[in-house]
Amino acid sequence: MTTWPRRVLPTAFCLLALTGCTVPIAGVAGVTVTAEGEPLGVLLVCHDGIDAAVLYPADPPPADPAAEVAEDAKEPEYTDSWTAKEAVTDYTTWPLTGPAGGGGLTPDAPPHALKPGRLYTVYGATQDNSWSTNAHSFTLADLKKLRPDQVAYTYDDKVRTTTVTDFRAHACEE
Repeated sequence: MTTWPRRVLPTAFCLLALTGCTVPIAGVAGVTVTAEGEPLGVLLVCHDGIDAAVLYPADPPPADPAAEVAEDAKEPEYTDSWTAKEAVTDYTTWPLTGPAGGGGLTPDAPPHALKPGRLYTVYGATQDNSWSTNAHSFTLADLKKLRPDQVAYTYDDKVRTTTVTDFRAHACEE
C-alpha cells in the first residue's frame, strides 16, 4: 500500500466509526502470542476477504481506560499496516512487531515496538473499504496473560479469551 492509502484507510475507518456509519463486518480480529511471548495479530474471516491489517496506539495513552473518548479525539500518532498479496479468507496470524510479516501479510513499513502502558487497537480491513473486522484493543499487560494456545478478541464490547481451536470454530457464529 502506498503512503496515501496507508493514511487514508485508517482515517476513513475512524471517520466512518465516528459518524455511526461503519464498514460492514466480515470477520474477527484479536491477538495471541508465540511460545516466546511475541505478540501476534489474529484475523478470522467469516465471509468474503480481508486484504489489510491495521494497528495503532491510543493517543494519548489513557489515564483512565474506562473514560469516554472525546468526539474530537486526535488521529493516532502513527499507524502500522500490513497488506496481503491475496485476500485472507479464513484464519491467519502475523507478527505485530516483526519486520518480515507472516501469515500472508507484509508490513507496509517496519512496525513500531509496543510500549508498556499503551493501549493498542488492531483490526482487519480492505483497501476499498468494502469490509472490515471488529476491532480489538489491548495492552502489553493483556498479552502477558495469554498462553500461545489462546486468542483474545472483542465481541459486544467485551473482551473474550478462548482457545485458538474454539475461536476458529465459533467466533464467526457470534
